[in-house]
Amino acid sequence: MAKLIGTAGHIDHGKTTLIRALTGIDADRLPEEKARGMTIDIGFAFLDLPVHGRVSIVDVPGHEKFLRNMLVGALGIDVALLCVAADEAVMQQTREHLQILELLPVDQMVVALTRADLADADTLEMAREEVKELLAPTRFANAAVLAVSALKGDGLDALRAELSEALSKEEAKSSGPWYLPIDRVFSVKGHGCVVTGTLAQGTVKVGDKAFLEPGKAEVRVRAIHTHGDPQESSEQGRRTALNLSGVKMEDVHRGMALGEPGALFETQVFDGRMRWLSVPKHASRVRVSIGSEEAIGKVFVGLDPEIVQFRLESPIACALGQPLIVRQYSPPVLLGGGRVLTPQALLRKRGEQAKVVAATDPSEAVYEAIGDSVQGTSTDEVCRVLGKTPQALGTVFEELLESGRVLGFAGLWFQSPAFETGSEQFLSALEAAHLAEPLKAYLPREKVVVAAGVKWSGKPLDRIISHLAAQGTLEANGTAVKAQNFKVQLTPRQREFLDRAVSELSKEPINTPGVHDLAKVIGAPHQAVEEVLKLGVQAREVVSVGEGVFYTPAQLDSLKARIREISAGKPFAASDVRDALGTTRKYVIPLLEYFDTTRFTTRVGNQRAINK
Repeated sequence: MAKLIGTAGHIDHGKTTLIRALTGIDADRLPEEKARGMTIDIGFAFLDLPVHGRVSIVDVPGHEKFLRNMLVGALGIDVALLCVAADEAVMQQTREHLQILELLPVDQMVVALTRADLADADTLEMAREEVKELLAPTRFANAAVLAVSALKGDGLDALRAELSEALSKEEAKSSGPWYLPIDRVFSVKGHGCVVTGTLAQGTVKVGDKAFLEPGKAEVRVRAIHTHGDPQESSEQGRRTALNLSGVKMEDVHRGMALGEPGALFETQVFDGRMRWLSVPKHASRVRVSIGSEEAIGKVFVGLDPEIVQFRLESPIACALGQPLIVRQYSPPVLLGGGRVLTPQALLRKRGEQAKVVAATDPSEAVYEAIGDSVQGTSTDEVCRVLGKTPQALGTVFEELLESGRVLGFAGLWFQSPAFETGSEQFLSALEAAHLAEPLKAYLPREKVVVAAGVKWSGKPLDRIISHLAAQGTLEANGTAVKAQNFKVQLTPRQREFLDRAVSELSKEPINTPGVHDLAKVIGAPHQAVEEVLKLGVQAREVVSVGEGVFYTPAQLDSLKARIREISAGKPFAASDVRDALGTTRKYVIPLLEYFDTTRFTTRVGNQRAINK
């Protein structure tokens, strides 16, 4: 993995001169920088080291007016080269730059006491002691402090060796999808748009598809250059120039970012984990430096001041875990630094805490993000909390499903114990609804959902009902449900009335009496017979196969047997059944259509076949 060295220090303490002496490259590229003798924007060079090969160097401005540009360069460095002039020692920007480095994920530092040729022995020693005193309370307390003279070349070999050692100590950063904060945009004749930056993560290759954010413009990497040399790929920490196809130069600007699909998110609201020098007031207006962008917005501080929400005035591109620096809006005093916790956060009320996933293992992180709610958690919500795409987490979801730790229903996910709790609530609510309405076998599932206190709906609810039905805990009839063991509770009078109707139906094997005929035989009103037959259907003692045609389950079983005999294993027509049973189309057509819907038969053209 490539490494990046970044300078830091007070204005005019020799950062750019030292880089030129180390590398032979003038990092001041702007005419006004050369005219004024000071770095205004970030500059770049490279240093060839025996162990690490070609190492990128970023030169940042020291003047407080250009602190924003300093942050663009500092946000991605691995080793800090703090420059302190031996003849002036520690100054204001020295302290400010050190504060920023402490807030960033930079663990290694080397201090160069520049302009050592201008200081006598006592002055040099005093500067060394002042630097050590400055570093003592920081994690850079053991940083090497070397006296150098860029003009005479004194101490440069020792400085190169110390930088190499510091780079060796720097731990490899976790890799992920590549992305590049864009700090420069220009056009090359015959090639088109070129963007440059320090690759913040991953490895980019020629031909890669990528997205520009904000805006999600799709582009492709046509060519890659690092320090002027063409390459087939570039890796994290390397200064990189990418020639892009699919976009015009005027549509790209500094502050945007480029990354492979899933690496970057366009957002105006994100959560961050912060380390504060001074905790800002709730809803304070701040400046957020992230990637190569400085965004203006407000910071919302909750009960835990380390976990905050930023609400920006305009969209930015950001990545999960991306480092950031926060300053007060005016005056731009340094407040703190941290990392992106949730790239696309939901607005929270004051006192409401962000959902923070502590697990680092992908399976455990997804399991934790799903949570133990009986309501379930959508795929989009899991991805939002983790700052990942559905494609990136697809394999993890599958592994959790196979292990039985989670259940998924059309994009709604449950930890297995949580689903058991939720389904028990649903079934308890269904049983309570049956007690309240004992004459109805099937009840609207949405009514049961509300009573159960769950918010399942749409396709996930369809899948959940199918799952519970497959488990044998309930039965579904369209959008209505009933508990598996529930039977309609008839009154004694209704029981007697239904038994008489069933008895009359049973007397005819195929040509069963209709409602009007039953009313005459039983001696009851037409409406009463209709009502008791509906109760019989709900009690599953009577089956309605079509408009006004009813059978008992026993009759249907008998008719199935007769049709098997008629078929003799071959396709048959409705007329074959009609003639064999000695009936009419009034009965045969609804009967066969019912058998089609119950999958006993399958219709093919004008014939049917019995399903095995």
